[in-house]
Amino acid sequence: MITIFHVTDLHLRQALPGHNGHVHRLSRHMPSLLAQLAERIGAMAPDLVAVTGDLLDVPHALLDREPGYDLRALTQGALADYGLVRRWLESLGRPWMVLPGNHDHGPTFDVVFGSEPTTRRFGPLTVHAFHDWEQAGNQALRIGPPRRHFEQVIAAATEATDEVHLQHFLIRPHVDYHYPLLYGDADDIARRVAEAPGRRLLLSGHWHEGTPMVQIGNALMGGCPAFCEPPHRYRVFRIEPGQPVSMQEEALGASFAPGTRLTILDRPGLLTLPPATDGAGRLTPRPDTGRILAGLATRGHLAIASPWHAPETDAASWRGVQYAHDAFFQDLPAGTRQADALCIYLPPGDQPGRRLPAEAITREPELVPRLAALFGAAPTEVTLLTTDPARRAAAVAAGAASPDLGGPMPDGEAILAAAGL
Repeated sequence: MITIFHVTDLHLRQALPGHNGHVHRLSRHMPSLLAQLAERIGAMAPDLVAVTGDLLDVPHALLDREPGYDLRALTQGALADYGLVRRWLESLGRPWMVLPGNHDHGPTFDVVFGSEPTTRRFGPLTVHAFHDWEQAGNQALRIGPPRRHFEQVIAAATEATDEVHLQHFLIRPHVDYHYPLLYGDADDIARRVAEAPGRRLLLSGHWHEGTPMVQIGNALMGGCPAFCEPPHRYRVFRIEPGQPVSMQEEALGASFAPGTRLTILDRPGLLTLPPATDGAGRLTPRPDTGRILAGLATRGHLAIASPWHAPETDAASWRGVQYAHDAFFQDLPAGTRQADALCIYLPPGDQPGRRLPAEAITREPELVPRLAALFGAAPTEVTLLTTDPARRAAAVAAGAASPDLGGPMPDGEAILAAAGL
């Protein structure tokens, strides 16, 4: 019997600055979660650990080669973080295979992982990894070397073939979503693997909610939930000749230990300077931002809340909002604590003219309840620091503390004092 431990979509950031724009993707908490996952893997001793893409959450500015950003520093951060993931994999003491996803940076991924095999054999079982990429319109296609690899694999199939295909993007089942989750040529791939002789198991990531496994002809296929989101799920497959493939889905559980205090720091006026008349799209850190973040982190968990509808970012697209926040975190002094999470939020109601992301975005009334639930904190353990009277009143109504900071731009010592430091 061969056991495959499948984990996907880590979205890690450590040396890379900032956070994913979706608050529940706990990019900066990933190293501690991977340490817990290593204990599970060690106890299970699988034959293979498979990671099917989005190892990192690379800032869009680097993925898009956007001018005006320090791309050299972002590249160095990506190299360091891929090195962190590789060292974690090697520390497991088990065979492993990885492949990139749409949030990975191909050139730096290849520097760290490019020499790794895309095919491994475990007795009668062969495992193939397909390094596919999104093309125009965020639509993934199996083209170039991965397509040639696929064609060779299918052509060589016999009734005795027993194999696993690893890829980032979905092939089946269909998922109704406002973003292309399946390959553009998914119909062709699904038909070919279903009709080819032998047996194959196709494991994907990309769709963070995960899918059930579906049997189509000679192929069993589906997507694993994202590990970066609570409750941090993974799947274990057991493959034995002549027997149906078995799957078990497990989870680490809560992201954070209960009972820890949570501070939510509202960005405007507390972490950034007032916008200049020509400063649209830029979030300029206050000179004492590093001191504020370091001090508040001693209280417990720290989340930064940032309104999309602020003057600096109100005209920005969702991608532009993420550019702005990534640049803000990159502009912080080296070694600055970057908080445990970033929550970009909107006021309630419709947003005319604003194209919202496919995933639900936090609304102002949900700010305290949603972050309290994410961190496993009771509302009474939450403090919201803000200069906005309406947000302060909403936090108090939700059971949180929200002291009056006394002005639109309190100094760092006043912020820390209000938090009891």
